[in-house]
Order: sequence, then structure tokens, then C-alpha cells
Amino acid sequence: MALKQLTDEISLIPGLVNVYILQTDDGLAVLDTGFPGSTKKILAGVRALGRTPTDVRHIILTHCHPDHIGNAAALKRDTGAIVWAHPIDAPMIEAGTTMRPPMTPSPGLRNLLLGKLLAGRVSQVEPTKVDRLLEDGDSPPFAPDMTVIHVPGHCAGQIALFWRRHGGVLFTADACINRGGLKLAIGTEDPQLALASLAKLATFDFDKVLVMHGNPIMADGSEQFRRTEFDTFPKKREI
Repeated sequence: MALKQLTDEISLIPGLVNVYILQTDDGLAVLDTGFPGSTKKILAGVRALGRTPTDVRHIILTHCHPDHIGNAAALKRDTGAIVWAHPIDAPMIEAGTTMRPPMTPSPGLRNLLLGKLLAGRVSQVEPTKVDRLLEDGDSPPFAPDMTVIHVPGHCAGQIALFWRRHGGVLFTADACINRGGLKLAIGTEDPQLALASLAKLATFDFDKVLVMHGNPIMADGSEQFRRTEFDTFPKKREI
């Protein structure tokens, strides 16, 4: 397990799905939890920081897809942490239901093929109670300089986070990924909302873009984000 220290307050457990550990005003917060079966990896990352599982006070779930909530229930049991999510996705997280099919693949043959390959692979995970809700414009009490941004499109209850530290840090959820440059995620529930959410994120000023899929961007984030020409959706296909 390779833990990467991005700043003095942000650590990354890289993988197919990135998991971030944040040092906040009230202990540690884990941002997203990966596919099921990664709880030990996350706790190993906590210990690599010289901390214990009970130091994890908060679990933030950006949206209800299985690669983001897969270990939330187990991690909550092991840490006693409070789980936070948007009210639209909270009922699905509490039911362990992870997707709202069908989804529209983002432009490109690769996205179409990967979307068909992954569709429905993990449709149910262990349910977990959402203790607190995060809505657009909220600032959680454990990080009062953090702003919640509702970014529907990829998922109706998806949230990004803007943290006013280190020159501004944007956690994008799956509003975009960084695979050979910033681009749309493989698929989306509502293409037009997805593009509108990207335009919304571009109004913020940030130095760092921390994505959930791909490498983080550690400098000139706003500039790179705003000059990216995200693909449009020429026609609708469902997966």
C-alpha cells in the first residue's frame, strides 16, 4: 500500500479509485472508500500516518456508486465515524443500492466498451446509515473552510468539495477524471447536467485538482480545468 502525502493535510491512497485522507479540525476524514474489500488498505493508510482507526471521525461519500461507497459500512464499524452524503443519494447508500441505470456513455469507443463491460457488475453493497447530509453551499463543521458543490450529471446526488487551503483544492468526485488529461467519466446519468456541473466548477479558483480516477493535478489547476474542452454528447446511447 503506497500512501502519498500530497500536502501536510491531504494524503492519497491511489488505485483504480482514489481514496483521500484529510486532516481536519475534528480528526481525520476519509473521502470516498473504493470498491468493496479495501477497508484494510484504507486503515493501513491511516496507520501509516501514525494515527489509529478511532482518529477517523468522518467519512464523506461523494456519490452512491459502488466504487465510492463499497467500504463505507465496514469503515464505519471499525472507526465509529460519522457518514456524510447528499440527500438525493443518501437513501441509496442506506439501501446499498449503487446505480440508477441506464447511463449514457461519454463520447468515444473506449467509454462505450468500458461502460458495457462495467454496467451492473456491482449493483449492491453493504448498506450503511448516512448520519449527516451535505447540500450545495454547505460547509461541514469539521472543515469550515470547505464548501460543498452539488454537481449532478454523472450521478444525481454527486458532490464535489472546494477546500480553501493550499491555494485552493478542488475534489471533483466523478464530475471529471484525469486519464491522459481531464475528461468526462466513462458514463453519466444526465449528459447536459454533467456539462453544466463542469461549468459550475470552473467558476471556482483552485491550485489543485484532486480527482477520484487518475493522477491529481498539483499546480495551476484552474487554468488546466478552464482550458479543457470537454467532449459533448452528439447522440444518446444507453448502457
